Formats: sequence, structure tokens, C-alpha cells
Amino acid sequence: MNKNIKSTILVTGSEGNIGTYVIKSLHKFYPEAHLIRIFYTGDKRDFSEEGSENEKIYKGDLRNPLFVKKVFQENSIDYVVHMAARLYGVAGFNKDVYGLFSNDIECLLNVLDNSMGIKKIIYFSSSMIYESSEEVPFTEELTETILPPRSSYGLTKFFGEKAVKYFSQQFGIDYTIWRPFNVVSPLEDHNRESGHVLIVEKVSEIEIYGSGKQVRCFTWVEDVVDGVAKFLTDKRTSKEIFNIGSSEPKNILELKDALIEIGKKNNLLTKEYNPKTITNKTFFEVDVQLRIPDVSKIKRRLGWECNTDFKTCFEKFIDYKQHHAY
Repeated sequence: MNKNIKSTILVTGSEGNIGTYVIKSLHKFYPEAHLIRIFYTGDKRDFSEEGSENEKIYKGDLRNPLFVKKVFQENSIDYVVHMAARLYGVAGFNKDVYGLFSNDIECLLNVLDNSMGIKKIIYFSSSMIYESSEEVPFTEELTETILPPRSSYGLTKFFGEKAVKYFSQQFGIDYTIWRPFNVVSPLEDHNRESGHVLIVEKVSEIEIYGSGKQVRCFTWVEDVVDGVAKFLTDKRTSKEIFNIGSSEPKNILELKDALIEIGKKNNLLTKEYNPKTITNKTFFEVDVQLRIPDVSKIKRRLGWECNTDFKTCFEKFIDYKQHHAY
């Protein structure tokens, strides 16, 4: 890692739940770098073209090839961190399967079409790439032998990875593909239908999609983005794919219990609070029961390990939600 890197880094999806943290990490690891951020046209938040020091912000839509071309023409971009994706979740899986697929693929292809002269593209994939696997934990090599994903989101990431590799093969551009596992970001709006993890609120009944026995490895957002940023220019990540996430498996019922415990500890819930739990709420088409990564490759090659355990992850999550308006 070179902290004195003065390159220009384009971050798509920079205003998202994870992308916001990526920007912070890039500033931390590469204070001399110039960052290009994309502010989605449909975002209703306040927008400033100035950005902070060493930043430039564009407002537009990556589905518009003329907009993407303008960003690349006006800047000498060295690295692209591609994280842009439509917000999804249960609602996305059920109601907008084509929209989710077409949006994300169109954005990626427009970015790739303008990346001929860059040094490297970093693609943010997903653990859903493994949804067809019956073998756990998931090793990076599994995707060479298992069937493609069945869900719209999983297939989108599968296609995205292939597109990045084919682009590299034809044009000689370097890449790294990251496969994060259940990233927990407190910036996600838990009130929307497509939210992933819900903050503890005092309700008489807690509804859980599926059986509640689905196993996940929840990973604190800052652990993930620090890895993505730190190894941006590392030659050991050249044309490589890495799982990045926690290896501490917990099921959704355990998550529910942990959230209630932390809520009581923080005086958000009364000591007597004991809501009824309802399981088997209709879920999306593909519900992987075991989603556990093999993280031996990233530990062996890069020395990366998840620093935040399950309980601490959600203590941080609730602490943020407790002290920030949302």
C-alpha cells in the first residue's frame, strides 16, 4: 500500500450505505489521492459539486452512456471502484427482478466501455454468487464448478464478474473482485421494505422471513471497506477474487435475540420485553440456508481478518442508530 498515491480514483455508488464508508477509507489510506464521486440523479438529498478536499462530485445516472463518457473525458482516472447497484432486498427480489438486473448490468457495462485507459477496476460482487452451492464453507473456486445463481441479484453479480474478467482478458486491464458477506451498515434505511437488518423497536410481534434458521456471517462495514481500500494497489490482489467477511456463523433467530439483548442493555427496551416471534413469512425465490465463507485465501495471501465479532457488530449498529437521526 502506498499512502502517497496521487492517482485519481472513481468510486461509483459512493453515496450508498457501503460506498460512503469506502470514501472515508480511501481518504484514510491514500490522503493524496483525488476521488471522483457519483451522486445519483434520483437521490433527493442535498448535492454539492465541490465535495470535500481532494474530491469532485458528479450528479448523473450511470445508465446514461453520455454522462459516463463525460466523467471519464474530464478526468484522468487511474482506478475504478465499482459499487453502484440498485437498492434491493425482499422487495427487489420479488417485484423488480428485471429492473434490478438491467439497471446494474447497464451501469457496469457503461463504466467498462470507458475504462480502456485505467490501471485497475475493483468490482464489488456478493456472497449471492454462491447461492447454487450445496458445499460450505464457500471457497472462491466453487464458482468454476457450481451452477449459476437463480436469483436476479445473484445472476447480476455472476454476469458482472464475467464481464470484468472478459474486459480484462481483451484489453489487459487489471482487476480485483471482492465477494463480501452480509455487510452490516448503520446507514441503511431500516424503514424501507427492502431493508436487510432492522433496528430493535418495541413491537408486540417480530416477523422473520423464512424459518429464521438461515445461517449468515454478519460483517461490520468498516472491516470490509478498509480491506477494499487498503489493498487497492496491492499486486497480490491482481486479477484475483477474494471472499471478504466474518467467519462467525449465526442464524436469524440468534440475530433477533442479540438485538433484543443489546436493546435492553442500552435501555431502548424494557427488561420485561418479550415479543412473540413469527417465522415463515414469505421470502424471495432463493433463500440460501447456509451462507458461510471460507476466508483462508484472504488471510493467507493478504493477512486480512475480520476485526469485529458478531455481538460488537450489532452493538456498533445500534449505537449509531441511537445517536443519529434516521
